[in-house]
Amino acid sequence: MSQVIRVELNQSYNITISYNDLSDLSNFLKNSSFVRRLFIISDANVCRLHLQTLLHYIEKTNFSYSIYCFEPGEKSKSKEVLFDIYDFLIENKADRKTPLVAFGGGVVGDVASFAASTFMRGMPLIHIPTTVVSQTDSSIGGKTAINHPKGKNLIGTFYQPNAVFIDTKFLDTLSNEEFFDAFSEIIKYGIIMDRQLFRFIEEHIGDILKRDYKAIQKLIYDCAKDKSLIVQKDEKEANLRAILNFGHTLGHAIEAFFGYKKYTHPQAVSIGEVFAAKLSYKLGLIDEQTFIRIKNLLEKFRLPTKIDNIDPSLLIEIMQRDKKAKGGILEFILTKGIGEVIIANDIDNSLLIETIRELQ
Repeated sequence: MSQVIRVELNQSYNITISYNDLSDLSNFLKNSSFVRRLFIISDANVCRLHLQTLLHYIEKTNFSYSIYCFEPGEKSKSKEVLFDIYDFLIENKADRKTPLVAFGGGVVGDVASFAASTFMRGMPLIHIPTTVVSQTDSSIGGKTAINHPKGKNLIGTFYQPNAVFIDTKFLDTLSNEEFFDAFSEIIKYGIIMDRQLFRFIEEHIGDILKRDYKAIQKLIYDCAKDKSLIVQKDEKEANLRAILNFGHTLGHAIEAFFGYKKYTHPQAVSIGEVFAAKLSYKLGLIDEQTFIRIKNLLEKFRLPTKIDNIDPSLLIEIMQRDKKAKGGILEFILTKGIGEVIIANDIDNSLLIETIRELQ
């Protein structure tokens, strides 16, 4: 049976969570006022593994469809792929009433939703996320982006979808590495706002590592619910929503330093989370036991927790170009304990350098 989370905004929408069943998507399309045509944007891996499943449910409706698949990976969050999508939409006579379906992980969701938000100044958007990160985080809340050589997600918009359909069956084809990488983002919710979620992960680590269906379904639902609560209070990251960036300031810098090749996004975020927790400890916001608890839980999922031997000043320079920096002043999300965070923007560079070196 499906679970539904309502996201109440100026353009409200439902997040529908199910297992091995996208019939809610079929019903949504049948009852919609959209032009009876879909533009499906995905990557080659998702098309190979899951496209026939999606088409099975679309073909139960009277919608026709066109499909565009690009190469998988962070490198595709580029202006080249974005303009390829525009070309595809133009050649196939898309208009402002034809919905675009973002079918895939975070990269697909980010670039496809950016295209939807800008093509003809906006077309309907449906997210069907297929990875842990996209199901728990990136498909919810309306952030769209492509990367720039100078930094991650520097070019983007806020654009809410018309609906999100999460089928956790899609996760079954992920390798253990791909699956558990994403737990830095799940653990993030526990650290920033949901101590019960953090405790659930600690207490059910065995079931989670076995990828138990019920445990995973609960985690996906809880994270989607947490994300929707934040987005409802702060749609465009004026204040509260910034807490979702816990671990991301340094994480994005590490990704950019290595040209998005050495670490996946969640792996880089894991390093950033340990850095933020260590900084919180050094500032007296948490005790050492809490820092160790956070670090140990990330390591249970074989996530990296050490910083490469990089000149700290180079990382600080990259962080100062981050979109979260204000006038070159860095903003960090720090923890005051499991389930509680603060925003700090007055941290001396010498302390940042010292903390980075302690984690190398």
